[in-house]
Amino acid sequence: MSMRRLAAFLLPGLLGAGITAPVPRTASGATDADIDKVVALFSSDAVVDQPSNPKPLDAKTLRTFFSMIFRAYPDFHITIEDKVLDGWKAVTIERVTGHWRGVYTDPTTGKTAQPNGKAFDHPGAMYIVYDARHEIKRLRIFWDQLTVDRQLGITPH
Repeated sequence: MSMRRLAAFLLPGLLGAGITAPVPRTASGATDADIDKVVALFSSDAVVDQPSNPKPLDAKTLRTFFSMIFRAYPDFHITIEDKVLDGWKAVTIERVTGHWRGVYTDPTTGKTAQPNGKAFDHPGAMYIVYDARHEIKRLRIFWDQLTVDRQLGITPH
């Protein structure tokens, strides 16, 4: 399989099987199966940068972060609007949507906030690097935190 075909195969796995909530959820949020699908996509030495975390996530902290996101936003959804694939690397341009329906824990402060039911709908992008085992080694997530905070009625910190 060519690297381009491999990336085309793996990219939907990240977005469809993991972050897009493919299986029914309980009232409390994501199931363990959802989180397992997300974590299984990453290498043991993975590094993930994204705006709400003060330092990069690693293979050990991915589970906690994505579990919290799935509980806070049980209908969290990513729609790929465009993608560029180049060997072991991929870039996506996407629309991210959902509603704040569960407790959110701020990764920077550790403070929790109660849901207000408000919706978010914003553009985003991801830069993804795969390793030779076809696992995600590096993920950089880009989105405008101020836009999301405004949509959710959050006072920026």
